[in-house]
Amino acid sequence: MRRASRRTQSGSNMAYGHCLEPDWLPHVEAIIDVVSDGNCGYRCVASGLALADVDGWRIVRRRMYDEIIGYEDLWREVLGSSFETVKNAVHCPEKQEGASFKEWLTLPDMGLLVSTAFNVILVNLSHGSASTFLPLRSTPPSSLHNRLIIAMANERNIHWVRVQLRVNAPLPSLYPSCDRYVEDCAKGWRYGFVFRDIAPIATAMMKPPYTFVDLDTP
Repeated sequence: MRRASRRTQSGSNMAYGHCLEPDWLPHVEAIIDVVSDGNCGYRCVASGLALADVDGWRIVRRRMYDEIIGYEDLWREVLGSSFETVKNAVHCPEKQEGASFKEWLTLPDMGLLVSTAFNVILVNLSHGSASTFLPLRSTPPSSLHNRLIIAMANERNIHWVRVQLRVNAPLPSLYPSCDRYVEDCAKGWRYGFVFRDIAPIATAMMKPPYTFVDLDTP
């Protein structure tokens, strides 16, 4: 796996930190960059799942496609007029490498699809659109430590980076559709976490030590 890292001292500018809601900067352990080939959003999910860097994004897209086809009635209701757009976006031909803008991972449209397909808590920390997505129909692990959180942030609507949160970090408020479509067995996913709306924080707290990991550097 191609990986390079550097640690910047407190008080300096965080690489990609401008992409995040300022509230969450004190809760960030690392920002992990991925290859920019149109599949960066899927690569962030793959990185969070510890899938192989080479073709993990492909596994993610295919699993999302299987989910949306296998539970078509649910996703037609959840996605509404966006159903066909999302289905076509995640479809991944056998030999496809890059992805056109029509195939990019987009949030919030694909948030519940990702969380439900992989039984993870997906967190969008992008500036202006922070929200949390929970699985819709799976029973959560009893231990909070076994509930995988994958956090991401978007830079100028053209590139996704993965964000590693600190232990016990609060999460953005739940995406509204979580409550509307969740099955009874999956309602426990929210218990044990602190969800909060975006609110100002002290400027002094906005510049913690952090690690930046670049997966796009040989």
